[in-house]
Amino acid sequence: MAKERILIFGEVYHNSIKSITLECIDAIKHLKRKAELIVLLSGEDVKKHAEELSYYPIDKIITVESPFLSRFSIETWNNMVESVIENLEPTIIVFGHTEIGRSITPYISERLNIPLFSNVETLEMKENKLQITRPAFSGKLTEYLQIEETPYILTLKPKVWSSISKMENKKSQVIAMNVEIEKPVFSLSRLVQSEKEQSNLTDAKIIVGAGRGVETKEGFELVEQLAQKLGGAVGVSRGAVELGVTDSSIQIGQTGKTVAPDIYIACGISGAIQHLIGVKSAKTIIAINKDPHSPIFEYADYCLVGDIFDVIPALIKEWNQESME
Repeated sequence: MAKERILIFGEVYHNSIKSITLECIDAIKHLKRKAELIVLLSGEDVKKHAEELSYYPIDKIITVESPFLSRFSIETWNNMVESVIENLEPTIIVFGHTEIGRSITPYISERLNIPLFSNVETLEMKENKLQITRPAFSGKLTEYLQIEETPYILTLKPKVWSSISKMENKKSQVIAMNVEIEKPVFSLSRLVQSEKEQSNLTDAKIIVGAGRGVETKEGFELVEQLAQKLGGAVGVSRGAVELGVTDSSIQIGQTGKTVAPDIYIACGISGAIQHLIGVKSAKTIIAINKDPHSPIFEYADYCLVGDIFDVIPALIKEWNQESME
């Protein structure tokens, strides 16, 4: 019987390996499956990232380099991933449930006729069968599935698993794979990043969230001031985006980002399940809302009933005084 292979799609962002890659490794290592663990790194220049990743507990790192992979193009990346999978024939293919993972995996599933299980929250092997859970109906229910045959594709929800630790000595073999990358039919002329998105929200230890209760841009600026004082990042619910006080690049929730900060301060956020899906891994949730019956209070560790236009300035003032002492 051929040796089983598990292929993880590695992501690089802002010239560093994204934490979701290390989370995927951690999730698969916890399965304790006797399989060759391979990570795919692709882009224009990924040798240094492969060198860094070689200190993690994986067997091989496959690199695919091309100037056409320097910017994310669905067409180019789909074809590249398809070629790698056909070459390696892995039994399990793992992506993060990220913008890239959500874009590539449906295509690969259809093209190669491999079943896809997305947004997975738990993994467990029982009698050589994989049991998984994932949210259903906007997080109102949890779906339990047992996967009995390979191959299959998984996308893992970010911030559910920890980033696996680096080892002192090298473990992984780095192999450059020659994949023919054709020039895409269309090319990306430019990529503009939102200034607010530059805070790397998904890895922030402190996040201050703004909801519909901020009401205006002035209210949103109060939230930004509090985040700045605490050395944290700003996130928003869909309600704040619909108000027009910011864009969706920092939205948290089912249709936004999943975060796991040490502290999450929800300001004027009602607590819709679609938003809570994105913050349920936070260690401590503090809610500020003038409605004492707001659903967010059922999930928060600390609840403060009050108008954010009174509470946030008071918190900033208190922080300033503490800093001066």
